Amino acid sequence: MKPVAGLASLAAAALALLVPCVAAAQKQPGQLQPHRAEYTLRLGAALNATRIGTVVQDVALTCDGWRLRRELSVDAALTPSFRVSFTSRLEGEERRGGFAWRALQVLNGTEREMRGTVERKDGGWRVDRMTPDGPEQLVLPSLTHMPVAAVDWLLRRLTHGSEAFPLILFVPEAEGGAFLLDVKRAAAGAADATPPSQRRVEVPATQSWPFQLAVTRTGQSNGKPILTLRGRLFDSGVMDGLVVDAGVITVAAHLRDLRMHETPTCPKSD
Repeated sequence: MKPVAGLASLAAAALALLVPCVAAAQKQPGQLQPHRAEYTLRLGAALNATRIGTVVQDVALTCDGWRLRRELSVDAALTPSFRVSFTSRLEGEERRGGFAWRALQVLNGTEREMRGTVERKDGGWRVDRMTPDGPEQLVLPSLTHMPVAAVDWLLRRLTHGSEAFPLILFVPEAEGGAFLLDVKRAAAGAADATPPSQRRVEVPATQSWPFQLAVTRTGQSNGKPILTLRGRLFDSGVMDGLVVDAGVITVAAHLRDLRMHETPTCPKSD
């Protein structure tokens, strides 16, 4: 059971990069826009691979910050005699000074709930969370990006022409909290192809970049990636054609529905 749960957590860590964000309420080139995106998950990178689940993410911009909801649902037969049913639900609120969330994971009927907060303290990030095993406190590296800020930073680096760079990401669903992502601009992306069983979704954007990245845990001594991810990022903040390779399995996520949200009109601060 633990290896399966660990693999599911790693997949959630990689798919967390699907979360969009917004740096300001104005729509500008190279800024992510609030939206709701739905993806199909397939076991393997082939376009005709077996569909095993969905990812739905909804990020809304409010005058107080951002609210995000993400649900990952998988029901797959990994072998003829071994079937996995896994659901991960996340609700979070992110503001400039911190992040608060509640996450629920259900693996083959067994639930695991976690909730917590992340706050700036003494130049770093302090995590206080409650798990089924009791309360935990963590200190994250000072350059760690919260879930909603990470993709905006990734987009700005690609917009400015960066070819390769590191990114430290906090993943609330995964144990350990912080992951190091080695990001590279790729020669080609997977988003140009759509599975024949679903319609192609047109993404509002004027520019896009194929990218790839390797994920390791911060402080990991051997430096060996626990998984890799590739796909395409559009300048509106939407991603598509994502392929996660966790070694023992490969999972692909293809966009099947997209709704862009309006940004609120907020009073100016004094």
